[in-house]
Amino acid sequence: MKHATNKGFTLIELLMVIAIIGILAGILIPTVGAVKKQANIAASKSQLSNYVTAITMFKGEYGYYPFSTSSTTDDSINLSTDSVDFIKTLSGRDPSTATNTKVAFGGNRKMIAFHSFSESEFYYDISTSTVSTTQLADRFNNTNITIMIDSDGDGRLTVPGQSQIKAGVTAYAEDNPSTSDEEEPDYYLHN
Repeated sequence: MKHATNKGFTLIELLMVIAIIGILAGILIPTVGAVKKQANIAASKSQLSNYVTAITMFKGEYGYYPFSTSSTTDDSINLSTDSVDFIKTLSGRDPSTATNTKVAFGGNRKMIAFHSFSESEFYYDISTSTVSTTQLADRFNNTNITIMIDSDGDGRLTVPGQSQIKAGVTAYAEDNPSTSDEEEPDYYLHN
């Protein structure tokens, strides 16, 4: 007489496999989140670097920095409030018009496109699922971005919360709690 043998897994074996998968997932998921955050910081720094390059190219073309209002102090542009002027000056286009009309603005009398703004650089309104073409934001959807310009010509800038740096133009972003429930990281670009 032959005994029937059941081929398969016991409940204990299945529970062990599930436990091992759970442990591995618990290790990997936070790591993936940290990698994604670092990738967004790198992309945001690249975005800010492109803005700094565009401002430097503007100075090379016209002989002065855009947005410079005084020769005795350094100037800063807060993109949470000045995005439209920033876009008009550096792209030579008016983002508030439906046709993105060419415009001479902010000293860019030749209407040169020093920077072409892509969709990923604009604020995404989650409540309406639309991209704003007049408000710049970083990869965290944070609009609290500041560009600093050495208007006094001493070759140094003092970034709040940081040491003094040698640069003509720099940029940084700080957490803006009013725009989201999550905390965005602060990051600084030092060129």
